[in-house]
Amino acid sequence: MPVKVVFFNVGQGDCTLITFYKPGAPKADAAVLLDCGSKPGGEVAPRPQAAGPAAGTAKQRLIDHLRKRIDDHLRDLVNPGVLDYLLISHPDEDHFNLLGDVLLDPATKKLRYTLNNVWYSMGSGDYKEGNKSFRFVETLLTNPASLTSSGGHSVVNPPRVKPDQGVPEPLFPPVTPAAPNLYLIDSGAFHLKGAARIQGAKKEALANLSSLVLVLVGAVDGSGQRQKVLLMADALVQNEKFLIDFDKDPTEKWFRREKNLWLKVGHHGSKTSTCKEWLEHTTPDGLFVSTGPLLFGGKTATCTDSDFNDRMLGDWETVRAAHSIPDPKVTSKKPLKRHWGHGYQGNTTAVPWQFGFQDMTGKGVFSTLAGQPLPPDPAVPGSPAGAWTGRDWILWIDRDGAGTYEISYE
Repeated sequence: MPVKVVFFNVGQGDCTLITFYKPGAPKADAAVLLDCGSKPGGEVAPRPQAAGPAAGTAKQRLIDHLRKRIDDHLRDLVNPGVLDYLLISHPDEDHFNLLGDVLLDPATKKLRYTLNNVWYSMGSGDYKEGNKSFRFVETLLTNPASLTSSGGHSVVNPPRVKPDQGVPEPLFPPVTPAAPNLYLIDSGAFHLKGAARIQGAKKEALANLSSLVLVLVGAVDGSGQRQKVLLMADALVQNEKFLIDFDKDPTEKWFRREKNLWLKVGHHGSKTSTCKEWLEHTTPDGLFVSTGPLLFGGKTATCTDSDFNDRMLGDWETVRAAHSIPDPKVTSKKPLKRHWGHGYQGNTTAVPWQFGFQDMTGKGVFSTLAGQPLPPDPAVPGSPAGAWTGRDWILWIDRDGAGTYEISYE
């Protein structure tokens, strides 16, 4: 069963769509949306297309692109317009604040899709930032029936807050033991040391620790091995070390590389996640990163030169060399366009803060902040010089048989 994973560019935020196909089937028969948000001021517009970009701010262009692409995918289902799962990893707005823009009809403010299941972490009252509330998410989690559209799109099952996981939970009934599936592995902070101390802490102190962590496992190949995609949301080093301990049983290998392993790195590549021990345990073939050039508090971005290039990528190259992991191939059914790389903050000691671009063509780093700054766009009035653009990354697993993969970008 092939599985398609799309890591959408949302600037400083996260949005991932996963669709499951039967072998040879032209339409997917299941779809999962994991997060949909962007930090205000950190939105990055999609790269201009050959026909010219749509007018509007980076945020509006981003939303228009997201809505169209998700529409395209959900229209191309056996049951069109149905999301089997909406998963909200944790209550930080860069993971949920675009949900209303994508899921609601702008005129009626009712659902444009049917949501069979909604899972989220922490409490429904935690989905706010300071004094700022998010009406759609609040309504979705507490009064979903009020979002039912005249066309019948609704939330089918009551939204569920996921408590701390003790056992991996499959999202779909297994078709066969060898078939792909998506598993919820971790969904809470209270298994961590100091639980009694942090249970009374504010949401801001717990949100990242409470991120839902999921593992997509592929079909079993002829040697009994599976391909994996680890989806880390904003999980921190503390979560990673818990998951390493979770995986110490020699009969368990949820996070160990078998055939291929693709890591959606935690917390946008910041220094709070993706520790060397985690890279040594998972030995990933490639790293997918959702990030943007936003400076937090006017100081640093998540993707700094010292942290992103030196620490994370340096540790990963050491691990790859030790395990003789080759560079992944970026191939596509369509001709590849342009080179690729990632943006990073190159100067963390002086103002103005400078961003650089690291070319990663042929390497295994796939960042949504992948466009070098552009000149002013004549098709967009007021478009600033040096505006960054982003791109969506597409990962197919098992498309040409168990253990195969295909990576491309838009």
